[in-house]
Amino acid sequence: MNKSLSKKLRRYLCLTVTIVLSVSVSAQKDFSSIQTGVDVGDAKIIESGVKSFEEIERRLPRRANSFDDDNSEHHVTKGWGLNYEYYKYTYPTINTKGETIILTALAAMPTNYDVPINNIILGCHATITDNKSTPSEYIKSGDWKTDVGMLIMHAKSKSASELGYNCLVILPDYQGYGNTRYQAHPYLAQEITARQSVDALRYGIELYKKSKKGRAKIRDGWKTICVGYSQGGSVAMACHRFMETNFLDKDLHLGGSVCGDGPYDPIATMKFSVEEDKVFMPVAIPLILKGMLDYNPYMRRHKAKDYFTEKFLKTGILDWIELKEQNVLDIQKALRKFYKFHKDKRGDYLKASEIFTPEVFAFMSKKIKGEPTEKNPKFDDLYSALNVNNLTENWKPKYPIYLFHSKVDEVVPIGNAESAYQRMRTDKNPNIIKYTYVESGGHIMSGLAFFFAIFGKSYEQKAVEAIAGGERTWNLFNP
Repeated sequence: MNKSLSKKLRRYLCLTVTIVLSVSVSAQKDFSSIQTGVDVGDAKIIESGVKSFEEIERRLPRRANSFDDDNSEHHVTKGWGLNYEYYKYTYPTINTKGETIILTALAAMPTNYDVPINNIILGCHATITDNKSTPSEYIKSGDWKTDVGMLIMHAKSKSASELGYNCLVILPDYQGYGNTRYQAHPYLAQEITARQSVDALRYGIELYKKSKKGRAKIRDGWKTICVGYSQGGSVAMACHRFMETNFLDKDLHLGGSVCGDGPYDPIATMKFSVEEDKVFMPVAIPLILKGMLDYNPYMRRHKAKDYFTEKFLKTGILDWIELKEQNVLDIQKALRKFYKFHKDKRGDYLKASEIFTPEVFAFMSKKIKGEPTEKNPKFDDLYSALNVNNLTENWKPKYPIYLFHSKVDEVVPIGNAESAYQRMRTDKNPNIIKYTYVESGGHIMSGLAFFFAIFGKSYEQKAVEAIAGGERTWNLFNP
């Protein structure tokens, strides 16, 4: 009897361990089985052409001190002269299940073929909720005031000595946009988004090299620099990490990354909202949760109603995110029909306790404070799903990273940058990460500071040039 029980118990324990291990492996799905090199024949250019900044110049504001608004010499953009060639292309990669999927991307390059391509910019776009804002659609609007528009500035023709210009700029559409707009977007699923974006980079470079149009040659010492702000900041860092950890850094001439106000640590982002009970960008929370519910194996057995209040779900916000017809500001406005927003000096906000169920809010509050919590799969799984997408854990970068963050960012708290800075640098190589924080400007305003400067060079441009210049230039760089 005891022997029989013992045998059954052993079998049960073995089975349990097997199930636990299989769940763990599934939850930590490996997207890194990636081959060196790509077959350029698998990619396809679906649109190409030349765009001129002057095409939209007349729609842009004039100089404030202009005495003659009809004089084109007084246009604010006079002399910028951004002409760029582009191609929009499809390329194969994989989805969260490891299945082949076809995504889209935009490549922009200088029209001056006499000056070599200095570097490759992997441009990672910020959080969007509408398909019109995705990079491959940019050529329709040409709005330079977006992060995509600022990134395309690196394709501007300049002298060969200006390493931040004359660049080939690769701008991936994340899964769920562009060619896959009717699929869900895996928001903050760091590794798979990095894998897909790096694949866009690889195919984009090969398409350029195989071009029959005799475009400018790529200089011998070229580097790949990953650049992005907000969600794009975390994607840029994730791409950097992916290339390093999957031994693609040499093939792709990785130089480093330039990351602004990114949610590198999803738990730090959630912590801020719950601690203050303030959510200044209410669409961000359902984007994070929906991304986890749609794609993270930890979350397969749970539903949105396990986390959000009935009132919040009845707004239709998950449908708005799914349809991708309204931009972030449109969704913020639409929520005002259902909620009275609160206000402080940083702006308008909803309470996190108005979005999360009382159970979820109480659990997150305790977890953040380090207080003991009762076992509950839907809460524990959420915490695990968020934690597995923390870029600041278990990685010491070999190539430079520049971090920029606003101290008063109300959407992506500065704790993201501080944890990245503290966890990823080493005493042996303390300069591998350089960090600038600004004292003022919320998420939107600090984004402008990151990309744009009226006089001199922006933080982003200085950092790109420092990385592009090599080890000596980086070591001299004092942001």
